[in-house]
Amino acid sequence: MLERIRDHRLEDIEHKRRQRAAKSAVATGLLLVAVAIFFGMRFFPNAGFFGGLLNAAAEAAIVGGLADWFAITALFRRPLGLPIPHTALVPSRKDEIGRSLGNFVRDQFLDPALLTERLRRSNRALQIAQWLDTQDAADFFAERAVIMVPPLLDSLNDSEVRAFVARLAHSGLMRLDFVPITDALLDEFVRAGRHMQLLDATTAALRPSMLVLKGAIVQRVSERTGKFFPRFFDRKIAQGIVDGAEGWLDAIGTPGNEERTRLDTWLRQSLAEFRASPDYSNILTETQTALASNPAVLDALGSIWDEVKRGWLADTASPSPKTAIVVGEIVRTFGRLMQQSPVVQNYLNAAIERVVVDYITPWRDQIGHYIADVIASWDGPKVAATIELQVGADLQYIRINGTLVGAIIGAVLFLISAALGS
Repeated sequence: MLERIRDHRLEDIEHKRRQRAAKSAVATGLLLVAVAIFFGMRFFPNAGFFGGLLNAAAEAAIVGGLADWFAITALFRRPLGLPIPHTALVPSRKDEIGRSLGNFVRDQFLDPALLTERLRRSNRALQIAQWLDTQDAADFFAERAVIMVPPLLDSLNDSEVRAFVARLAHSGLMRLDFVPITDALLDEFVRAGRHMQLLDATTAALRPSMLVLKGAIVQRVSERTGKFFPRFFDRKIAQGIVDGAEGWLDAIGTPGNEERTRLDTWLRQSLAEFRASPDYSNILTETQTALASNPAVLDALGSIWDEVKRGWLADTASPSPKTAIVVGEIVRTFGRLMQQSPVVQNYLNAAIERVVVDYITPWRDQIGHYIADVIASWDGPKVAATIELQVGADLQYIRINGTLVGAIIGAVLFLISAALGS
């Protein structure tokens, strides 16, 4: 990002240099044309009225062009390097320029009454909201978020973050009013028939395991019947147990089955009795304390940070990071919400006014001195070169206009002189 900003700045500087060079070439070209005409007319001493007119225009154009060239050059350096008084004004008087600029900013930009009046001219919050609801704003914040996330994550102490998450989880669990929340969840759980859905899920998980358990059941039956009981009957008994269990699972898993209805009634009654028990609140409170203090639970919650950090770093390193998409969408959504909320706009406008008027304007003298000190610390020729680069292209128009206006004035004066002489 910094490299892109630097490249853009270099491109801007180079563009301004080319513009200044092009305008300077035009101004110098016009001056050279005037010089060529002036000296060329020396070869035509009897050129007549029009020759005299052309010669007068060229002569005045040279004077005008050279005068403006001298004036412009004298602002930034000594013309032709000669120690002419009152030249190189910018580098020699940069300290005064800095003080004047600082005072100008202090008086014209940071005056409290002036600032307040300008801030209230328009709805600044709405302008900000409209800008936020643009793709440029979304891209601006998204790019910076992607750039900032990796160094920010790397700067954090992982062990401290894990400990913080664990403490936060413990504190949050202990602050929860666990009993009424759990009671409401149980009530909704039973009322919506979720307990039967859980039963069906459990049944589906147990059914495949019955075949695996058959060998273990035979072994347990053999231990109970003794070694003199035939193995054949052990398998029969075990098969009967497995068939009975599968039949019961089929029965409780079939909607409308009498066994399923009885089990549903039993579960509802058991939960109702549990909730009506005098130990109900104590059991839930103890469960809450055990969960909030269990080292394994807290360690698992703390380790979430490792996964979050790993995933976030991987995302910011990807070609199309989701972080940028999310941040961009948040920015645009926030902008849209601000546009639809006059209350938020009024609050933000008041906040902007407070920050600017109450916290910035008291420092206006210091800001003015700071500007003056910064400019005073600059190298004089460098200041002149910087200013000339910014306005140099426009100043060349003064040379162009001086040459053209000089030619016009010279021609007019010649015509007036000719008219008076006749």
